[in-house]
Amino acid sequence: MTSGFMNGSAQPTIRQVKSKWTLPRNQAIVLAFLVLGILLRLRQYLFDRSLWLDESLLVLNIVRRSPAELLKPLANHQSAPIGFLLLEKLAVHYLGPGEMALRLVPFLCGLLSIFLFVAVSRWFLAPMAVSIAVGLFSISGPLIYYSSEAKQYSGDVAVILGLYLLAGYWMEAESDAIRAIVASVVGGVAIWFSQPAVFVMTGLGLGALWTSARKNNRRALFLAAIPCVVWATSFLVLYWFSLRHLTDDTWLLWYWKGAFAPLLYSLQGVRWYTETFFAVLSDPVGLTLLGIAGVAAIVGARQFFAERRNAFTLLLLPVALTLLASGVHRYPFRGRLLLFLVPSVILLIASGLETIHRKTRDSVPLLGVLLVGFLFFHPLMEASRYFVRPHSVEEIRPVIAYMEKHRASGDLLYSYYGSKESLDYYRQLGVIGPIDTVIGVESREHWKPYREDLDKLHGNPRVWVLFSHVYREGGVDEERLFLDHLDGEGKRLDSSLAIGASVYLYDLTQEKGETADESSN
Repeated sequence: MTSGFMNGSAQPTIRQVKSKWTLPRNQAIVLAFLVLGILLRLRQYLFDRSLWLDESLLVLNIVRRSPAELLKPLANHQSAPIGFLLLEKLAVHYLGPGEMALRLVPFLCGLLSIFLFVAVSRWFLAPMAVSIAVGLFSISGPLIYYSSEAKQYSGDVAVILGLYLLAGYWMEAESDAIRAIVASVVGGVAIWFSQPAVFVMTGLGLGALWTSARKNNRRALFLAAIPCVVWATSFLVLYWFSLRHLTDDTWLLWYWKGAFAPLLYSLQGVRWYTETFFAVLSDPVGLTLLGIAGVAAIVGARQFFAERRNAFTLLLLPVALTLLASGVHRYPFRGRLLLFLVPSVILLIASGLETIHRKTRDSVPLLGVLLVGFLFFHPLMEASRYFVRPHSVEEIRPVIAYMEKHRASGDLLYSYYGSKESLDYYRQLGVIGPIDTVIGVESREHWKPYREDLDKLHGNPRVWVLFSHVYREGGVDEERLFLDHLDGEGKRLDSSLAIGASVYLYDLTQEKGETADESSN
């Protein structure tokens, strides 16, 4: 990298000079992974799977509200950046409310992220490490999946990578007023398109101020303060408009209760941080050999700290700030909410693997190659499997379509409570026409309300029972409980089953009934 902020020096390193001679070979590898990453994301997007509950909860806000109404707190305990919501609304306005239109913005962000990551990795890493990093990024299961999820997480990755490039552009000439103004504007806008961008921008701002102060460069310090003030102002406005409402959502705090960082110095805290470290490598990074990945990440972090202190700060400080926000119950540190950290983790792992290979190639020549091969093997197998059969969560659309095709006049629909929002979306999309509908109660702690709710259906000759997002925890399968009760009360006439969703037709006119042969689709 040419930036003084990244390397701690404006002069190119020996490794950078050598990279000019090896670039064509590494470019071919990088290009191959780039193409593979595009194909994997395109395949997942074109699969056009059904919206599942998490998507439906957010999408109903986008479809039903005007652009101005999207500035208000969202229904269904949802939160998303205002910029992302407006882009989604724009896609719906011009392309309609279908699944592919709603996933177009995340898909484009997923494609853009690959190109941005190639540029970022070349700034941070040696040529061999670039190939490793781009490869891991391209085949990462979570990155592929969320590039076709009607949520904001793919956009978070694209924005954070853009901020890394902004860091290099800005700090390459830290005393340039024009670059400081560009950084102010771009950063001030970026935070409206990605909520976790605040962690990267805070890290970038603190790093820039510290670098300028350490050099005793007053002009650079003044210019570094300008973006920081603009970013802070932008965040405060955003917080007032949107984020402050989340702190009052007790349901969200309950839902993410296990994802908030405890005190480090307690035994429980040490265990939480250790387990979370490896959990992040699995989800959202998408790796399986967590021991190799963990060692590589630690070696990579140590290498950055020793050779490129400013780059180390840019990569690791956002992690620390996210943990700090988690510790005060302001940002859950788990799963998809950490997708924006995946580029940083992959950069650390790639740097670590390259360091291990470089330091052991004389004594143990194949060690580095084997570690890379082991780390790539399972994600490549998973990517191949999902290329043949893309990832799907709840295929409720085909079972609703089956019911629509086979239902008769006077039929009644009973919707399991977990299916309500997805059913509402597909009703609005026109997949199902008008039908008398009963929304089931939610009573996970006690079975009696379920039984009483189902008994109200008694006497109906044709009742469709729709399931998706079924609660299956603690040895309980609520779909199985419902079906066992209905099979004892009536006669099963028909059914259609799909991944994560199903629908059954019952005749509930008799006291006791025989289960008919199931017809599955």
